[in-house]
Amino acid sequence: MSSPIIVFGSINMDLVVYSDKQPAKGETILGNSFETFQGGKGANQAVTVSRLGFPVSLIGKVGNDVFGNELLESLNSEHVDTSMVGRHEGPSGVAFIYVFEETSENQIIVISGSNEQVKSNQMPDKELSASDVLISQLEVPPSEIEDLFIRAKNTGTYRILNTAPGLKISKNLIHETDLLVMNEPELENLTERTLERQNADSISQAIKDLNLSTTQSVVVTLGSKGAYVYVDQKGQLIEGYKVEAVDTTGSGDCFIGALASQYLESKDLLDSVNFANKAAALSVTKKGASASMPSMEEVVNFHQIT
Repeated sequence: MSSPIIVFGSINMDLVVYSDKQPAKGETILGNSFETFQGGKGANQAVTVSRLGFPVSLIGKVGNDVFGNELLESLNSEHVDTSMVGRHEGPSGVAFIYVFEETSENQIIVISGSNEQVKSNQMPDKELSASDVLISQLEVPPSEIEDLFIRAKNTGTYRILNTAPGLKISKNLIHETDLLVMNEPELENLTERTLERQNADSISQAIKDLNLSTTQSVVVTLGSKGAYVYVDQKGQLIEGYKVEAVDTTGSGDCFIGALASQYLESKDLLDSVNFANKAAALSVTKKGASASMPSMEEVVNFHQIT
């Protein structure tokens, strides 16, 4: 089955611990609660697209274990096409997530598991040629992403790369991408430049260090402040939206899924980033990653705190 939006990415079981505060080094504290959610950047982005009402296919792998069964069941219940999700004899990917409720911030440790076995040849040429937008992130092998992006270039598919987590990647992969989406630490990692945080001039100069072509674009997410968009060799800040944050887990994935969905409709990057800011703001008002992704109705009817 082919879909207009394809996500090539990770599928994890999120194991989430909630506590009031972050423990100091060597300190043991009591937590408030523990929950499990379907997660992984690829799965989160695919669920976002589906919740917004767009057909989406996910390419990835889960393990031959209980988590793998639960993850496939959850994705299918979200109307994500999993026909190109494979099974691996090893364990599924897992993410250990710690949410500190006093600040709504989190820390995450990911064990890749079956995500290390994802291959670009899971995506047949026929389905690739029928897609309009292809999304990936760095929780699957970068060499496989590069191979798929090269193939997608030949079909005219718009290629979005989320450079998270902050790994070193080849210049070839960067230049095979139409839109790079990252946060400030990830931009620092790619450019080996220390940024003055949330400073447009500092961000713009770092983007120029990437030596991109005139047709490539960059979006740098700035949390609640919004996002800096670099398109047609010009930069612009798109302001964020004020909400009462509960859990920021998965908000970056929500942003990317929403951006891709809106871009499919409008082909306007600035408009798409504004839409994505709204969706990401809504996502932090609920617990969980995929579980917090909003519907199209929620985004359209969104009203920020004044």
